[in-house]
Amino acid sequence: MTEQEYLKQYDSSKYAKPSVTVDIVIFSLFEELCANYRKLPQKKLKILLIRRGTHPYQGMYALPGGFAKPNETLELAAFRELQEETGASCNYLQQLRTFSNPDRDPRQWIITCAYTALVNGTDLKISAGSDAAGAEWFNVQLLKNYEKENRWILSLRNINSLLQATMIEKPENKVDELPGLELIETDALAFDHALIITYALLKLREHIKREPIIFNMLPEKFTLTEAQQAYEAILGEKVYAQVFRRKIANFVEETLEYTETGGHRPSKLYRKKKTLN
Repeated sequence: MTEQEYLKQYDSSKYAKPSVTVDIVIFSLFEELCANYRKLPQKKLKILLIRRGTHPYQGMYALPGGFAKPNETLELAAFRELQEETGASCNYLQQLRTFSNPDRDPRQWIITCAYTALVNGTDLKISAGSDAAGAEWFNVQLLKNYEKENRWILSLRNINSLLQATMIEKPENKVDELPGLELIETDALAFDHALIITYALLKLREHIKREPIIFNMLPEKFTLTEAQQAYEAILGEKVYAQVFRRKIANFVEETLEYTETGGHRPSKLYRKKKTLN
């Protein structure tokens, strides 16, 4: 039997056909002013969520995303959904992992491929897509509670809402350097998106320790203090200035410019080395 003959009689109805979607975890950094004007603004890590305008989970928050079309790759679908649902563009889009739990979507068996996007949020004008009721930025916090069965608590907060989710760590579910997590409780977050966000943040924390991807979230010219604040905002912990500056030294170069005073001593501006990819 030739391959053409085989394909002609092949019965695809024998196998289940899940739908495929893409979901995009969009991270950015924003400055928040301190009450003390003498202190520099602090950088906060934020994530972009849309409020669903249709069922299922109408009115709840979710990641930007949607169904992949038959004539496009998943990466192209992610770029398209990013534009359609938020109006955002980015120069960093990285596949995170696939989420295929059969009951993750109440409509049918839907497999989603999640992506992480890094953007400079200060340059964006977010506009929700036609099937979304709105798009909002949320501060991100992820903590591990060792006192309660190794539970992880995800908190997303902005001026209007506080969204929380709880995951439990299960060593038998571990498949790579990240912990194996199972979502056990969530409020106001649709589908399994709390779990996707958690994995995206954990992966981002590991990634920035190895590669200079942090520049995708900074303006073209920045101070070393700004770069350190960005690093700390993602890790959720303080780092020693001298250690950080040694770590970043091979990736940045000085400019001849300084920050404007604005009540603070001028600081030298740096930029990413042009030889870096």
